[in-house]
Amino acid sequence: MNSTANTSSKKRKMRLPLYAAGGATFGFLTATLFKKLPSDLNWTPSVYYDYDLLFALVALMLLVTVIWNSISLSRTPHVPPEEPDDYADDLPALITPAERSLGRAMMLSSFAVITAFAWVALALSFYEANSHSSSSPSLFILGNLVAACISIIIVVVLQTLTIKRYNRYFPDRALDLNSHNMKKDHFDKLDEGEKWIVYRAAYRSFQTMNLLLGIGMAASVLYSILYSFAAFPIVMLAVIWMINLGVYFRETYRAQKQ
Repeated sequence: MNSTANTSSKKRKMRLPLYAAGGATFGFLTATLFKKLPSDLNWTPSVYYDYDLLFALVALMLLVTVIWNSISLSRTPHVPPEEPDDYADDLPALITPAERSLGRAMMLSSFAVITAFAWVALALSFYEANSHSSSSPSLFILGNLVAACISIIIVVVLQTLTIKRYNRYFPDRALDLNSHNMKKDHFDKLDEGEKWIVYRAAYRSFQTMNLLLGIGMAASVLYSILYSFAAFPIVMLAVIWMINLGVYFRETYRAQKQ
């Protein structure tokens, strides 16, 4: 026992110089990086026009998402294949390739809508920022805004087609596009196993959101330390964080009262 303890003590002592060297290296690299940081972050990712590279990346992301969504949708039949009633109870409850493609199409459709609305928000903000300048907005800014608005129409139409395909494939839990509580009504149609999956996914999303909000808060504080004081992002993240936790605790309290 004593020899083992002495060996462990020697190993810890041998590691101390390595830890010290690693800390010194990290400190040196951090100090060097801080010296090379720009005085602000007012940089414009561009090639020819201001922010053209940024909008090109957003457009490329949207294009890839729309194409992938269309491919997944094309691999899904309009209606599920009919199985004989005599063997319906013996079939294993597995996800078919068509159902997997349809689920992927639903996910990509949501990503495409978010990307398109982010593109419109960026394009509108960019247009408004340049509309007060002495010169009129360039053709690039106007064309970018028009393209963003067209992308909204494309993704909304594609999402409508995806939801209609979903309703044909799963008529027992169809999504009502005219309902104000479409997602709640759809959740009520799920069985207990599917609801349990949704509960697990929602809780995992809740935990991830808390982590990301904490990281965003730390990043905002770091930006204020390195560059300039920015109160709005910190306040906005704090409000969103409190609302996220407040909804969770409210639902927990309501469930305990039942």
